[in-house]
Amino acid sequence: MDYKAKKFDLDWGDEGVVPEIVFPDTMFIFKRMGEVILEMAETANGERVLDVGCGRAIDALQFAKSGALVIGLDPSSKMMVGAKSFLNDNSGDNVDLVRAIGEAMPFKNRSLDKIICKGALDHFADMPKTMSDMAQTLKPTGSAIIAIANFDSLSCKIGRNWFPIVKRLYRQKGDRHPWQPPEDHNYKFDCPILKSTVANDFKIQKIKGMSLMWTAPYWGKILSLMPKWASNGILKTLDAIAGRLPSLADVIVIKLAPKI
Repeated sequence: MDYKAKKFDLDWGDEGVVPEIVFPDTMFIFKRMGEVILEMAETANGERVLDVGCGRAIDALQFAKSGALVIGLDPSSKMMVGAKSFLNDNSGDNVDLVRAIGEAMPFKNRSLDKIICKGALDHFADMPKTMSDMAQTLKPTGSAIIAIANFDSLSCKIGRNWFPIVKRLYRQKGDRHPWQPPEDHNYKFDCPILKSTVANDFKIQKIKGMSLMWTAPYWGKILSLMPKWASNGILKTLDAIAGRLPSLADVIVIKLAPKI
């Protein structure tokens, strides 16, 4: 699982996460990921919910709408500033913020009902410690929901095989391609790696895939040329297929129960 030296980034920012040109596949996956997390988390009134790697706390505020007591945790000073600003602008008084790292969460054992980690796990520096801390802070009846990019997805496979064919004919912009993890990632996940990562501390309750073909060569451009109803229909159909094929999906979503 390890592919480079691990590091903590306490000043990480989300600049550049969203590309300058947002094609329909990117708009769809960002929206759909939030929907799937909410569906799988099933947060309820009075539950204590932790959003690990909460970023700007946009999802944390959505979890709080169920009446849950939500805490957003992030190690980045930039993200804490952004989260406070977002919550102030959107009446987010029911969300608390904590600046801390996921490898040393400042919560009592068996004190949380749900832990959410959306698109952040590959930034962490110490995966065994992260998994252990998550499992220990959950109640025996609690659950963790993790969503993470799959770098062995169908679109990544296509990209890796397509690039050698066209690299002499088409000048690529930039040094990184969608099938390559960004420099700020400490881990690269696929379905087998994710399962092995959680195995020591959790039991898998549910696993599903989300979205197919995101960032595949020219795919976003093709979708952008279609009527919106057509591109949406295609994306929804592919998402339904991805749900049954997590190993090929663009994003893997997994629901876990702590091992007691």
